[in-house]
Amino acid sequence: MIPELPADTLAEVVSLADDLDALLTRKPRTKATPFDARRQALLEKHLGRELKTAPEPLTCIGDSNTMFFAGAERLRFIRYRRSALWKPHWINRGMDLLPCFRVFHVGPATAWKAGDPGSSTRSREKIEILLKKDVKPGSKVLLSFGEIDCRIHMAKAVIAGGKIDDVVENTAAKFVKLPQAIAARGFKPIVWGPPQIIPKDENLSSPTFPFIGSWELRRDITYSYTARLREHCEAAGIPMIALAGKYHEPAVKADIKLFHDGTHLSQRLMPLALDELQKAGVLTLS
Repeated sequence: MIPELPADTLAEVVSLADDLDALLTRKPRTKATPFDARRQALLEKHLGRELKTAPEPLTCIGDSNTMFFAGAERLRFIRYRRSALWKPHWINRGMDLLPCFRVFHVGPATAWKAGDPGSSTRSREKIEILLKKDVKPGSKVLLSFGEIDCRIHMAKAVIAGGKIDDVVENTAAKFVKLPQAIAARGFKPIVWGPPQIIPKDENLSSPTFPFIGSWELRRDITYSYTARLREHCEAAGIPMIALAGKYHEPAVKADIKLFHDGTHLSQRLMPLALDELQKAGVLTLS
């Protein structure tokens, strides 16, 4: 049973996000964050214990689901870096309410295309820029891609006649090349599996976050993809964490209250995520 997000914690999430937003978006821009004590206190609230030391931030890169780690109870993006001049594609950053995460959004990139140069989102180019300019050499990098594939593209492929096992294997085998390439450069990648199956019934066109196929189909694809991706990651020596099916009965829909916008995870699940990351050795919080 996932506990409620305490009212005082939710109030501080909203207040701190507003304060950071005002600071980080004002002109001239600033990178300073004079709210370190509040950020640490919020992390301690999620953990349910005090920390003796400030944590080493974990860099998180991915699609909009990565913004969960930014700590806000809604999607809040700050334009951060251009990835091109002629036709600008922006890298966004999160509010980073929690001092243990640094979050970067590279657009609605799929697991299928995330590692491909020249994709429509330019995700690979953005990742390269971040690794060069923003990520400490040899440090850990959490990659969050694949939820869009489960929600749309792999579902389409199965509806068109593909077998789930074949469809998920093709995507998992292709995506794992991205963390392998990052590892080959001396970084320590971690894969964050698709964290949710949107608990809505079949809807062919949602204007904001489209999804196709029945919930049961997307459920089966998500679990199958997660299992196959885990096998590829284990073979490559890459840690993988996935929350889907851990905060609800795997065969049934998660409570809609666990999603702050009906699609993205609520901060109610942050304590669980922190616990899973610590158990996997990805985060050290003491």
